Amino acid sequence: MKVIKEKDLPINEETVCTIGNFDGFHKGHTYILKLVKETADKEGKKSLVITFEPHPKKILNPQNAPCRITSLETKLDLLKDQKIDYVYVINFDKNFAEKSPEEFIRFLTCELKCRKLIVGHDWKFGYKGKGDINTAKEIGKNYNLEVEVVPPVKIDNERISSTRIRELLKRGDVLQISKLLGRTYCIKGKIHKGNQIGKKIGFPTINIKPPEDLCLKKGVYSGYVSFNGEIYPAVINYGTRPTVDGKDLFIEAHIIGKSVDISEKQQIKIFFKDFIREEKKFSDINQLKNQIKSDITKAMKVLEVK
Repeated sequence: MKVIKEKDLPINEETVCTIGNFDGFHKGHTYILKLVKETADKEGKKSLVITFEPHPKKILNPQNAPCRITSLETKLDLLKDQKIDYVYVINFDKNFAEKSPEEFIRFLTCELKCRKLIVGHDWKFGYKGKGDINTAKEIGKNYNLEVEVVPPVKIDNERISSTRIRELLKRGDVLQISKLLGRTYCIKGKIHKGNQIGKKIGFPTINIKPPEDLCLKKGVYSGYVSFNGEIYPAVINYGTRPTVDGKDLFIEAHIIGKSVDISEKQQIKIFFKDFIREEKKFSDINQLKNQIKSDITKAMKVLEVK
């Protein structure tokens, strides 16, 4: 998979494309991506995903911008798993937001050589979202662009949506989220050296900085850490570590039953299996140690670690 930058435009190969935030990267998204890939292969074209950074509402309506489900880094990693050929990340700003629907379609077809656009039924585009599916089909006639609409994917007669996933994340219900995603919820990031408090009290942790404004509920989770092709069971804390300092947000993972060597700034993935408890401030380190022991026991039971 190649991540295209503005300097790479225009590209030379014709593409089958889709466009969206893909923040949730749920079953509805993966269905569209699979269709894009299959169609591109069948038609002898390249598959292309166009996404945004930051979320458009962060620029257009910052007061009501949604919290993040995942990071750009995690999203790109998941797109790579789908064997997509090209990804173009639009640096979304007010200039881009002011493109008219026709300017937007011209951009897709001339700069990104999109010949077939596959999108969800409620897709909007262009200045103030004035363009919809019918607009795209009409304008597309002038630019050799075919538009295919995908109906919503449902579970138990309920549409899978990023909005629904955000609600569940705020409750810490990662178990239910996994059904909507078709995978275990995860965050990818570089290891960030902490203050070594965990190591000093006998529970060393691997730490990453979470993406800004993550939807996930603060607390302790059971899950896994993945790096160098290996997966390890872990107890995970997402929060400000109130007993230690209570300032900066971290995702900390303590690998259960094994000591591993891992270098700073190495890329890892942290998978959240189930919620264990709320974040809590303890009166002293001994109380914290006893609680961590209890958390590990609960995590081992959930993860079926012996």
